Amino acid sequence: MRSAPGTTIPEKLGASAGAWAAAWLALHYLILRSAAADPMLPAADYARALVAERMSWEWATALRVMGGIMIIWFMGSLAGRLRLSEGEPGRLASITFGIGVVWGAVFLFSAMFNSVGIALATTYQDPASARLAGVLGREILLILTPSIVFTLTLATGFVALRFGGFPPLYGYATAALNVLLFILTVIDWYGPGNLGPIIMALSLSWLAVTSLLVVSPQSSVVSHFSRQS
Repeated sequence: MRSAPGTTIPEKLGASAGAWAAAWLALHYLILRSAAADPMLPAADYARALVAERMSWEWATALRVMGGIMIIWFMGSLAGRLRLSEGEPGRLASITFGIGVVWGAVFLFSAMFNSVGIALATTYQDPASARLAGVLGREILLILTPSIVFTLTLATGFVALRFGGFPPLYGYATAALNVLLFILTVIDWYGPGNLGPIIMALSLSWLAVTSLLVVSPQSSVVSHFSRQS
């Protein structure tokens, strides 16, 4: 008899990738917390600060790359869990996988802009372009993450509440988070405040919790697979 899905070591490694992504991305924000290289500065000042803090930005960029890759890896495990619960053809699972891959790619593109900005400030001596790359590296995350995670939580929460596969409390918490993200996103877009960091913190927290739950297969999923086998 085959092992139930999610119980092998490679599957557990993939399931834990979301928690690793959240940890690495949280660390990268910790590194940049006191960074002086702010794209709001004039181009020359920004480039000088970036060069002075180059090592910190290099580490943060590497962590952003690893975090993006881990998100993409984890989405395969999350989609697998959702498909087991939802059943075929697994439309919501496919939507979650596709949207999650886009989220991981956003972090990769952001890291690329960071790296290009460092090269422009050092190798190419182009402060204006370095500052533009810094703006793109920061804003691509703040602009796209709210909508992406709103869609992820909507699809995941619906499957969890409608078909199971996760603890009931998780399903209700994900649904509540989905509503909260919508409200925060609207306020962030149209209000005077900057809620991007709060939205990112909530998104990474949800990613870590979801990953830890996927690491441990639900007994209902395992028993369902055993009956089919």
